[in-house]
Amino acid sequence: MLKIGGAILTLTSFLIYLLAAIVLLHIPVLGKYVAVIQTLIHEIGHGLMAIICGGKVKKIHLFANTEGLAFTMHANWFSRFVTTLSGYVFASAFSFFSIWMITIGAYRMLLFIYVGLCLTALVLWIRNLYGFIWIVCASSIFLWLSIYGSALLKVHVLQLLTSILFVESIKSAYTILYLSIKKPKRAGDATSLAEMTKIIPAFIWGFLFFGQALFFSYLGVNHIIQ
Repeated sequence: MLKIGGAILTLTSFLIYLLAAIVLLHIPVLGKYVAVIQTLIHEIGHGLMAIICGGKVKKIHLFANTEGLAFTMHANWFSRFVTTLSGYVFASAFSFFSIWMITIGAYRMLLFIYVGLCLTALVLWIRNLYGFIWIVCASSIFLWLSIYGSALLKVHVLQLLTSILFVESIKSAYTILYLSIKKPKRAGDATSLAEMTKIIPAFIWGFLFFGQALFFSYLGVNHIIQ
């Protein structure tokens, strides 16, 4: 366990925050609003991979129903393939990364990363009305917390936020798995990957997305236990 500013981070406290996150995510309107943070991370994952592979990010849209779209340009098939693959993986990996940052006491750095991601997305990529309003509010909250928030408040807010990412990374991956089986033509990234690869059906990609989400979740919980 790790003690920061009077807050003890243990598996028990993490489970309590997971429960709080689940309750919060089921509150009408507010639940979907806070869940968009995972959508943002997901779409940024697409965007960063596109840039790494020599492509470009044209714009990102965030929606009130927690869906999102990253409009990217690619130099070749491989660039498009890994960019499409990266969204769920990046979101799950970022959930684990957040847990790791908190457990080593780097909550201030983690908060700065959230500020940086939000401000970068605001300036460069977010181009729809709801996304703009959401990212302005999120950036303002993170900036206020980084400047005026106490160490204890930062820890608790980041613990709750990390729990939300943890829950949503599993939930969204399960949703894509379900859709890839029941509605393979409407399964988002799994459908796109199936169309690109031709011989690998959507449900295989759905299982891979769900499997990696469980893997990173296991890594996160195991890191807390240790």
